[in-house]
Amino acid sequence: MFVAFSGVLSAQEKSGKPNIVFIMADDLGPGWLDYDDSNPEVNTPNLQRLAETGMLFTKAYAACSVCSPTRAACITGMSPAQIGMTTHIPGKAGNERKGPKGSPDGAESLKHLPLDLPSYARELKELGYATGFIGKWHLAGEGSIATKNGIVNIEWHPEKYGFDVNIGGCAYGQPKSWFDPYRNGTIKNRKKGEYLTDRLGDEAADFIKANHEKPFHLTFWPYSVHTPIKAPKELVKKNGGSQYRAMLESLDGAVGKVLGTLESTGTLENTMVVFYSDNGGHIPTDWLADKKASLLEGGVRVPLVVSWPGVIEGGSACDVPVTSMDFFPTFVNAAGGSTDEFSNLEGLDLKPLFEGGDSLDREALYWHFPHNRVEVKYYMGGTILRGDWKFYKGYGLIQDALFNLQDDPMEKNNVLADHPEIADQLRVKLDAWLKKVFAKMPKKN
Repeated sequence: MFVAFSGVLSAQEKSGKPNIVFIMADDLGPGWLDYDDSNPEVNTPNLQRLAETGMLFTKAYAACSVCSPTRAACITGMSPAQIGMTTHIPGKAGNERKGPKGSPDGAESLKHLPLDLPSYARELKELGYATGFIGKWHLAGEGSIATKNGIVNIEWHPEKYGFDVNIGGCAYGQPKSWFDPYRNGTIKNRKKGEYLTDRLGDEAADFIKANHEKPFHLTFWPYSVHTPIKAPKELVKKNGGSQYRAMLESLDGAVGKVLGTLESTGTLENTMVVFYSDNGGHIPTDWLADKKASLLEGGVRVPLVVSWPGVIEGGSACDVPVTSMDFFPTFVNAAGGSTDEFSNLEGLDLKPLFEGGDSLDREALYWHFPHNRVEVKYYMGGTILRGDWKFYKGYGLIQDALFNLQDDPMEKNNVLADHPEIADQLRVKLDAWLKKVFAKMPKKN
């Protein structure tokens, strides 16, 4: 258990502003962490302890089934469709995936995060926070594979969106190397053979140490567990030869460094800690349909745990659906700011749920993925989730579908023919939302 600190109030406690730490894994689906007991071979004790001291969200969603759009949605509080970034920024310039014969080509999608959009880091900085970014950004231009250091345009790096510090954030969607030398222009090589996740964990801890006497915000987005699947030999051996489980243990170790540093600096009791993932797993979750890139649950359901001592009851759980856009208002409001000026904001403040509430003022969640990913079952389409009903509208060759997640959590049975009136209602709502956010549609070929 974490140690509770008492005694002299720190500067940030006196200010009434909580520290905010936002940890986001890459391509990690639910079911790969100790806290839900679904995979006992996985060794993630720090995340288990985080869940024991915080709230586990059982219906957390990513705004997109692939990474860059979700990351943009987190930063801005706007959906990928509204931003205009609906698929991952390609490492190879112009690399839009092709569909089967007769399928439309993917819609146009932005290749970097526009500088004039909102940023929670910018808002927090204006509220007096020290702001740091450590890890994977993937919002800074296409063509990173052709570079020597992942830098396509420094004008789109985290520093331009309100972060005081940037270590690791560039155009890369996956590491050029998991081991030092990293070949990343935003990370100084330190020790040959050092593992990237371990290094980023050290940098996250150092940021906390350097800023613990004032309110601070840390966005810590490790590259793990994105492909290529590689981990230190000793951890692979410890995990029975599994590179993937070794990566998970290293990720958990980095989380442990963050929590341990919060503890040692006396800031843990005044810190909101969020652990999340940018999309469903590239390695599927047994109890969800499909995987990353799919509009089925396996592509968009993600783990989410939030700890905030004094606000969230330890060991609690919440089954209200939440999504990526919710972090912007949650962070800004927690810091004492206001989101009233942001007319395009699509996220909601999660604090009512943190305090034990059982609902949010939101009727439905929406997804828009006008792109081809033929390795999964449901792509090139839009989705609406309202209650237990999930409707899929195909933009290409895949037919419309209706699922009831309560009766059919694995989404095996398309019941559209049995409930056409429900499908029609959801289709109307989805179409209205797509029109409202000026969603870009696939190109007819």
